[in-house]
Order: sequence, then structure tokens, then C-alpha cells
Amino acid sequence: MCLETPALAGGAASATSPDRLRGERYDFALPAQALGDSLEAIGRLAGVAVLVDERYARQPAPALSGRHAVMEALRRLLDGSGLRIRQTDGEAIVVYAPPADGPARASANAAAPLAARDIPGARAGGADFSGYIGRVQKALLRTLCGNAAARPGGYRLALQLRLDGGGQVARMRLLDTTGSDRVDAAVTRAIQGMDVGAPPPAGMPQPVSVLLLPGGTHCAAPRRPAE
Repeated sequence: MCLETPALAGGAASATSPDRLRGERYDFALPAQALGDSLEAIGRLAGVAVLVDERYARQPAPALSGRHAVMEALRRLLDGSGLRIRQTDGEAIVVYAPPADGPARASANAAAPLAARDIPGARAGGADFSGYIGRVQKALLRTLCGNAAARPGGYRLALQLRLDGGGQVARMRLLDTTGSDRVDAAVTRAIQGMDVGAPPPAGMPQPVSVLLLPGGTHCAAPRRPAE
């Protein structure tokens, strides 16, 4: 799962359109660095949520310079990586590995989850929000795993959360469908009003963008009743 806190407050993402992402050009001067950091920088510049599973966020990305449209810039960054781009509805872009990568790779990646402090967006404006982001991760998985209709593992989930001053989800928005209207509704019901357990730190950018991919070990196996 990848949680990012891009500068998308106030509805900047809603102004994004597929045509703008392919036509409007931006000046890029990104060094060679972790892929998650490059994607976060592109998202901030273009005002769009660019989501990548945290397992791939630490992969190296080449330097990127020049004037490019967003989709062209992403293709240059991902060239040769095996990762693909899926645009949802003009409000978010999901970077993912196709199923052809096989279960062996998915299993290996699931065995080494990224620490919260290493998630793109965990540090912003000189502040470290990794502790709170880790708390959001746990609350989200606990909430979804406790709901049979929304239990993760078999669907891709891309959403944005806005937390109130008490640490409850005041607003949530699905950025893309899970592929099932029933699961979409169950996820929305489960997460709306979810309590993280602590107020967000002062200055933490919102909304918080979340990506959860199918596969891997998301929920603990249910306990067997004592005999």
C-alpha cells in the first residue's frame, strides 16, 4: 500500500483532464532518484495524484529534464521498468506492475514491505509525517479487514482521505472503481468516518492519497475458535 500526501488541497485534482495530461507541457529537472520521489514531484507540479505501490517506490528512476507533458514524462521515467500507467478519471494516475509479472514476484515483494518513513510524501516541508502515515495505514487495513464485504486482497483500491482535527475521516473519495459496484459501496461505507486514533500533525498536507494493490498479505488469517 502506498500513502502519499501531495499538494492537492482545495480541488486542484478535479481540474485535471486527460487532454491536459497529454497536451500541457511542464519543465522538468528531476535528478536520478527513487521512483516514488520522482512521481511525487510530477504530481505536485501537475496537480494530480500519482499513486504507486510502495513496493515499487524505492526502485531507481533515471534523471528527467526538459519540457514534457505529464504522460510523456511518466513514460520516460518508467521505460524499461516493466511498470505501466493507468489513468483513472482524470483525477489520478496509478503506476502498477501487470499481472504477467507472476505470483513469485508478488510474493517476494510482499515479504519486504516499505517502512512508513520511506513512503513518498511521508516527509513534506521539512517535517516528518511517517509516524502518522503508519497509523493511517494500520487503521485503514484494520477497518477493511474487519469488513467481509470490503476485505482487501482481490482488488485495486485508489482513494483520497481528508481527516478532521480529531483524526476521523471527514471525506473520502474513490479515485477509481475496484471493479465491483458492491465492493465500491462497501469500502466507502467502511472508511467514511473511520477513526485513525489521533489528530493529524499540524502542517500535514491533505488529502492523503492511498493505493492498495491486489495480492500480497493484507489481512491476518482469521483465528480458529478454540476447541
